Amino acid sequence: MASSHRRNAIAAGFLALAFWNGAAVAQDKKPPDIVVTLLGTGSPIPEPGRLAPVSPQDRMNAATLVQAGVETLLFDAGRGVVQRLSQAGVKGSDITSVFLTHFHSDHIVDLPDLWLTSRLTLTWGGRVKPMELVGPVGTKDLAANIVKAFAPDVAARPDQPQIDLVGRDFEQDGVVFDRNGVKVTAFTVDHGPAKPAVGYRIDYNGHSVLLSGDTRMHDNVIKYGAGVDLLLHEVAAVNPAVLQKNPKLQAIFNIHTSPEQCGEVFAKTKPKLAAFTHIVLMGAPAFGVPFPAPTVQDMIAEARKTYQGPLESGVDLMAFEIGDKVTVRPPLEH
Repeated sequence: MASSHRRNAIAAGFLALAFWNGAAVAQDKKPPDIVVTLLGTGSPIPEPGRLAPVSPQDRMNAATLVQAGVETLLFDAGRGVVQRLSQAGVKGSDITSVFLTHFHSDHIVDLPDLWLTSRLTLTWGGRVKPMELVGPVGTKDLAANIVKAFAPDVAARPDQPQIDLVGRDFEQDGVVFDRNGVKVTAFTVDHGPAKPAVGYRIDYNGHSVLLSGDTRMHDNVIKYGAGVDLLLHEVAAVNPAVLQKNPKLQAIFNIHTSPEQCGEVFAKTKPKLAAFTHIVLMGAPAFGVPFPAPTVQDMIAEARKTYQGPLESGVDLMAFEIGDKVTVRPPLEH
């Protein structure tokens, strides 16, 4: 009996030691300095079920969340941004600033939803401070016109907080946000007739993220993206037969960056991790042509012609934790 008690005591001691060692490991694990969550990785064309990265919805429009220190920054607000934020566990009151890359509808169409739903005090929102909207020239006017368009809705809901949507323009490349150790730098890119168009670099605590914005292959992405921890780049892949027969798609393709060109950018910038977002796979009936669209695997194979480093193809709600290394967190962990 005594021997049995002693064995039990020894076992309990080992369990306690394992518990405390596990707790020590958990406490010693350094939290990431920056967390980037892809909220929308798709094109303007809704294609439910074809790509299916997240069920039940498919890829939403352009939107990227960057959490750095106490700042929670949203870059673009395309279709579905409120749904994706909610799925990611982020409320409207959590967003500290919103940044725009340009004024194409798939990057701004859900700004009214974001602003108005943020005011809901009983459900998703709870925001009581103005919502700051930062972007190239035209952002201030956009914010003012959204406020004007939805004035009847605001007036009809006097029980909700009267939250201002405040636009702020910048005219030149450079630092456009510097607060609580988080610095955001804007740089000009080339998205054809969509002018102005910019990308952004975010720096915090010695780590960095670059968002290309919508662009052709551009030297500024290489200049500002050199050595970043994470480089997120838009991409457009197309069946060559489509370009031969469809001038409209040729025009679209010409204002984006091909997978092979993205590979060149990644090879020159040498990020710790490169990833595709705003993925445009052109072809198939969705684009009015009978040819099949390239697959994600085709897109990656083309990029591998020019780049052999770490590469991810983004899906909605994929997250990247950036600290001493860059860790990819799949969507199902949200």
